[in-house]
Amino acid sequence: LDSKHVIRYDNKRKGGAFGMNYKVTLPELGRTIEAPAGRTLLEVLRAAGCAPEAPCGGKGVCGKCRVRVNGAERLACQTVVDGPATVSLPELAKWERILTGGCEQADAEPAEPVGAGLLLAFDIGTTTIAGYLMDEMGAQIATGSRLNPQAPFGSDVITRIQLALKGEQEALTRCVREALADLTCELLNAAKREADALGTICVVGNPCMQQLFLGISPKNLAGVPFAPVLTQTEISRAGDVIALWGDAALLTVPDISGYVGADTVGCVLTTQMDRSDEITLMVDIGTNGEMVMGSRARMVACSTAAGPALEGANIRFGMRAADGAIDHVTVENGEICCHVLGGGEARGICGSGLIDAVVALKELGLVNRRGRLQTQEQFEGDLAVRLSGEVWLTQNDVRQMQLAKGAISAGIGLMARHLGIEVGQIDRLLLAGAFGSFIRVESACRIGLLPQELLEKAQAIGNAAGSGAKRAARSRKAFEHTQELAREIEFLELASLPDFQHEFARGMWI
Repeated sequence: LDSKHVIRYDNKRKGGAFGMNYKVTLPELGRTIEAPAGRTLLEVLRAAGCAPEAPCGGKGVCGKCRVRVNGAERLACQTVVDGPATVSLPELAKWERILTGGCEQADAEPAEPVGAGLLLAFDIGTTTIAGYLMDEMGAQIATGSRLNPQAPFGSDVITRIQLALKGEQEALTRCVREALADLTCELLNAAKREADALGTICVVGNPCMQQLFLGISPKNLAGVPFAPVLTQTEISRAGDVIALWGDAALLTVPDISGYVGADTVGCVLTTQMDRSDEITLMVDIGTNGEMVMGSRARMVACSTAAGPALEGANIRFGMRAADGAIDHVTVENGEICCHVLGGGEARGICGSGLIDAVVALKELGLVNRRGRLQTQEQFEGDLAVRLSGEVWLTQNDVRQMQLAKGAISAGIGLMARHLGIEVGQIDRLLLAGAFGSFIRVESACRIGLLPQELLEKAQAIGNAAGSGAKRAARSRKAFEHTQELAREIEFLELASLPDFQHEFARGMWI
């Protein structure tokens, strides 16, 4: 909507007179919206499509949805509309490190798609969306990406599931579909092609992202047994989901379990680990964490609650890899040295910087094996170490990293035990996504986030989920193979294993 539009909402919330609307001016956007009394400012800005990120989903605990209301800094999620206001939004960073590149297999099937015409592939991540446009022969002709616009609804799938079940499902579905439609236009414009030339579209994502995209309630993901809904390959009319896509064929890749989805199937399809005699560990850690271990003989997968901290969420100065983010930390002459993306003053720290920072503190003796900071300095009442400028690493930040580390470490160990092997017997460690592309593997191994035995066996494979979606779009045979993969890969429910708590606790040591 442009600045001439006025946005109105129904007023069903308590607080404020029924039907009373107040004008909210957004000077940076040149817009004025009308908001009902009693609604939180975060809800109003979500509906207007211009909300700041809210990793906690609006619970008031992350402190990231800060705005200025009539000159005073407030949390949007804790500010109730009770009169006219001028709201200054935080400056939007230029997100430059959204990963689109992947690994392509030389022996991939020839282009024999389901539908005739241009090919589109999307990987809908909890945090980012990557899109790929290919010609009729399967050659890539345009690529693009953007942040997942669901971010104001929470940084993790659990928060979004909860909000969807409280009445926000339509909004969550609408915003992700609009993002894919916009990205489609961007790709077509870049290639100077028309939408009516589209023939086949493949979309992958974790189960929650897939279901919200397709307009399916994620209620099945909110409680035991967390059974997947999308268990079969399906071909449908794409225009029924996004009108722009018209009569193109929309391919739905099946999920392995309620928390290991089509994106993981895409990773396995890309790496072809199911056709290798080598024992491979594929790790894809984003806002969610999925791992697959095995070979052609047998494969097992698990999901770990590992991602938010490694994406910058739940970290006091956490942010994604944008200008101003500390992405790497080293120790030089006994001092902490930080590399800041884009140069200039540090504004926060991203996941790769967080891992490096803990390694640096360990080297300097500023953190013990239990993760306790060995310092008297404090920030906002929490033990902390200053990294650069006004960016601090707090005791809670270290704990959040330890929780992620413990979950990943436990998952790897228990999968190996399930397959009857030692971790050292793994032949290849494939690191998918931004996690694998931007972290220092040496740092991850040094604190036990990844097994030290696999340091020399590690290989970054980029956005393997996106590459899998491209492969399925290009080849009907590859698309049909995803059904076999979803059926054959065993799902290991970590929390149900008697040794999980012990392995998790042991994995938190650094």
